Formats: sequence, C-alpha cells, structure tokens
Amino acid sequence: MSPNLLKFYHGTDIYSALDILNNGLNAQRLLALQKQPVQLGTGWYTSFEPEVAWFFASLAPSGEGVGCTVIEMQLSAEDFNYLLEKRDARIESIANVKFTAEQVCFYLSAFAFLNQRAEFKPYQEES
Repeated sequence: MSPNLLKFYHGTDIYSALDILNNGLNAQRLLALQKQPVQLGTGWYTSFEPEVAWFFASLAPSGEGVGCTVIEMQLSAEDFNYLLEKRDARIESIANVKFTAEQVCFYLSAFAFLNQRAEFKPYQEES
C-alpha cells in the first residue's frame, strides 16, 4: 500500500456490503436504512480500526440469518484532506461506547467523489 493511502473500515450487513462493493455508495439506500439519529448526522460512518467496524457491524440491522461483515475503503490522504476541508467529512471521538475510538463520517455530499476516487473492497485481516 502506498504511504499516502489511508484505510477506513465500515461495518454492515452482508447485503449492504455487497451493494457498496458492486455499486458504490448510494445516498437513497443510506437514507432508507439510517432511520435512527446518529452522532454526526446523516452519513456513511467509518473507523480507522477494523475492530471498531466489527463492533458496529454486529449492531447492524439485517434480515434473519444475513450476517455482518466489514468492508475496507482506501483513499489518498490528499483526497481525504480535501473532503475534510470542504466539510464533506468529519472526524470525531465515538460517544456512548465503552471503548475509545474515532469515527469518520462521510456526508452524502462526498458520495460521488468517493465513488470516483476511493477503492472499496472486502476487509481481509493482514497476516
């Protein structure tokens, strides 16, 4: 991996993961699924740590027996800083959990950019 590439992890159900991997981020689908209020507002939430994404994947609402997974997104540091400057992304500590970690929220306004510039793939633990 290039030193200027950042990795982000998103925990979700299997169907949503396949949809993102095959079709990219979709604002309409996210709005249909994200019904509960979330800490930083409506957006696609990620973490810099796969363990945090696994925690939230286990909480993802899904159909019976569907299961959960984590996907990885790679994005250049330059592109990420651009989204932060435009306020299309935001980093904050996660509230109301028993561990300390940061979350990155990518707002709907970032989806087209991410679909063009980021690489989405299934998460695989490094050995």
